[in-house]
Amino acid sequence: MEKHILSKSTFLRGLQCAKSLYLYKNFIQLRDQTSPEQKAIFSRGNNVGLLAQKLFPGGIDASPKKRSDNLEAVANTKALIESGAEIIYEAAFQHEQVLAILDILVKENNQWYAYEVKSSTKISHTYILDASLQYWVISNSGLLLEDFSIITINNQYVKKGDLKLNELFKIKSVKLEALLNQQMVEEKITLSKQALLLDKTPQIEIGEQCFSPYNCDFMGTCWKNVPKNSVFEITGIQKATQFELYNAGHKTISQIPEINALDKNANIHIQAFKKGEAKVDAPAIQKFLEKAVYPLFFMDFESFMPAVPIYNDTKPYQHIPFQYSLHYKKSKESELEHFYFLAEQGSDPRKSFIETLLKDTENDGTILVYDALMERSILNNLKKDFPEYGAAIDLRLKRFVDLMLPFQERIYYHPAMKNSFSIKNILHALFPDLSYSSMKISSGSIAMVAFEHLQIETDMFKILDTREELLEYCKMDTFAMVKIFEILEKYS
Repeated sequence: MEKHILSKSTFLRGLQCAKSLYLYKNFIQLRDQTSPEQKAIFSRGNNVGLLAQKLFPGGIDASPKKRSDNLEAVANTKALIESGAEIIYEAAFQHEQVLAILDILVKENNQWYAYEVKSSTKISHTYILDASLQYWVISNSGLLLEDFSIITINNQYVKKGDLKLNELFKIKSVKLEALLNQQMVEEKITLSKQALLLDKTPQIEIGEQCFSPYNCDFMGTCWKNVPKNSVFEITGIQKATQFELYNAGHKTISQIPEINALDKNANIHIQAFKKGEAKVDAPAIQKFLEKAVYPLFFMDFESFMPAVPIYNDTKPYQHIPFQYSLHYKKSKESELEHFYFLAEQGSDPRKSFIETLLKDTENDGTILVYDALMERSILNNLKKDFPEYGAAIDLRLKRFVDLMLPFQERIYYHPAMKNSFSIKNILHALFPDLSYSSMKISSGSIAMVAFEHLQIETDMFKILDTREELLEYCKMDTFAMVKIFEILEKYS
């Protein structure tokens, strides 16, 4: 048997872009570096897949001794089927040099059932295409499948004691959809193989396919000639609109005509960029500042979202708060104080989180948050989890003022914000020397991954290092809020 040319991942890559497929197979060294967030998604998928195997206990793993030896995996699977095995994990099949590795294969009442596991809560179109390719390979390899199902996470499951896997997971047949896609799958396989036979990289211009269904990991190569200050730096407008401008010859912001079809916010950015100065609505800023009454609390939460609930009375992907930072100023002239909370790993952090937060915010004063949606959501959920603190939480919520509003409403707008009102963009625009770039933990998503990993970490030095990095990151978020607020106060 010849080595495979395509797998389900490269098949999907080819559907997205033949150039991406060609580069992946021939110039893998040009691939962009995988982000920590993406690595965490892969790891989560693997862990959920292993857990789902327990729905069908007693199976045999067909994985090869050497991870990359897929021909051995195919041979192992064939041997297991012929020997009478009824549950096979990581079952591998190959047909016409297309490889498919299935999460779980089960024989029941002399009929075969295929199961693919996803750590998501919904079945996406991409998952259907994935299943369709696998069905094509397996059925053409000679194994008749009675059904093909996708296993996903049930986000309504509430953990009570030991995990109940039959409630945590949902199983849905997609055989009908897969059957309807069989001709398309065969046609796309042929096209992908033809693309791989080319003697040079396909000439495909950048386009919306670079982002759908996933961000391509060869953008560093394909986008290297996109100029600085391009139209793609105007966030908040549709990708289709960006490409319409780019392909019409308006590649940079300075080339966009004065009269255009873009919305008000995009044009605020364009005008600010062309003038090279900030747009300031001083009266509106003054009106906003009237809401922020000293003493001031600058507050930020961090949470993590385990796919499989760890604590009782929690659901899959529920935001579990584990950390906050508070910078406190009693008056405009007073020294800045800092308070924080970071949960110990291994135990449910919610009760200690809310008790400590209520204590640290018991003094009167405005609580400034940046994009209050998450903090409000977390506190409202904690009210449900711990109703004894409901009244105190409500009092804190009434003191909230969202520091994002002056930037979201463009009453203060700096061209370096690039039509985005994320706190990192604003901090970079107003204080270029203050940056998250040197931090090992430099975003909320990385913080989320770091704390979740702490739940299983045993190396004390790694635990201490990670905790220090988490504290530094969250403290930076609220310090950034302080500095941003000081800029607004200049217009009071």
